[in-house]
Amino acid sequence: MLNISEPIKARRRELGMTQEQLAQQLGVSGPAVSKWEQGASYPDVTLLPALARALHTDLNTLMGFRRMPEKAEITQMLARVNDAVREQGVDAGVALAKEILREYPDCGALLFGLAATIDGRMMMAGMTAQERAAYSAQTEAWYARAAESEDAEAREAAAHLLGSYALGRGDLETAQKMLERLPQESKTARWTLEVSLLMAQGEREEARTLMQRLLFARAGDIQQMLLRLEQAELEEGNLDRAKKLADLTQGFVELMRMHPYTGHMALLLPALAEKDAGSSLVHLKRMLAALEEPWSPGECLPYDHAKIQRSGQAGRGMLGGIIRELEESGEYDFLREDAEFQALLEKYRENR
Repeated sequence: MLNISEPIKARRRELGMTQEQLAQQLGVSGPAVSKWEQGASYPDVTLLPALARALHTDLNTLMGFRRMPEKAEITQMLARVNDAVREQGVDAGVALAKEILREYPDCGALLFGLAATIDGRMMMAGMTAQERAAYSAQTEAWYARAAESEDAEAREAAAHLLGSYALGRGDLETAQKMLERLPQESKTARWTLEVSLLMAQGEREEARTLMQRLLFARAGDIQQMLLRLEQAELEEGNLDRAKKLADLTQGFVELMRMHPYTGHMALLLPALAEKDAGSSLVHLKRMLAALEEPWSPGECLPYDHAKIQRSGQAGRGMLGGIIRELEESGEYDFLREDAEFQALLEKYRENR
């Protein structure tokens, strides 16, 4: 049976066309188009080429005969968009992304990846929220489509991001809806059975790789939880508790071989709250220096079998956005007249 109702409806809406406007282009009635979109009837086969042209698509896409790209293809497409933004600007990257999505409009991994690539390049370039706003509606629309896709991983990642964006806007209702889309973690950890099974099958290396990957992911979650707890204490004015959590975070980062940037940032937060210029500058210098240092957790225990791809100066891409924040955020106003702070900004401006 022809699966054409959803593609007709989706493309018509994307183009901002009414059913009547589409009907006029095809020389049929508005109710006929309505029936096609409801699945109550189908267009005459002789109308299909004209229908595809009217909807700016191809017959394979219109009839649901679409091949989803392989992971390697997606990686190549994301790299092309990344290069386009870096070399020609955001407009060029968005235009290329739209062109790619005309061929693969329902690929969740691609939708999420394209939006994240453009968002990431804008942040690395140090664009302000106001400068990014011109493109945010488009990337958020792609995240929304990814959240409705058949790709479970893309759906969850997109729902998480959309919920975070909604929270940032104070839209608690949408944030709650996105939260409800995310699965609860199983109370009985799946990995324990999976690792035991792999060991029983003699697949010890695979079991070790799985455990190390999970450990790295959990360690990342825990350091973020500690940071959030510290921020909550600072917001409540509990400076002593925040300092203790900062020390815990720093110790955890070192213990678990996570990126040292996070530990230095944890120590910076109480210093900023106290407006302690000396301590703030010490931690700022260490934090920024950490972003320039090579970080390869996969080269040592406990991640040496996890095959974690980290190379070179992992955090250099973040410097542009961080320097822009230091220049513009009111949180650093108490440092504005400090010559050492100005010298620090000048040093990293030159390296952007």
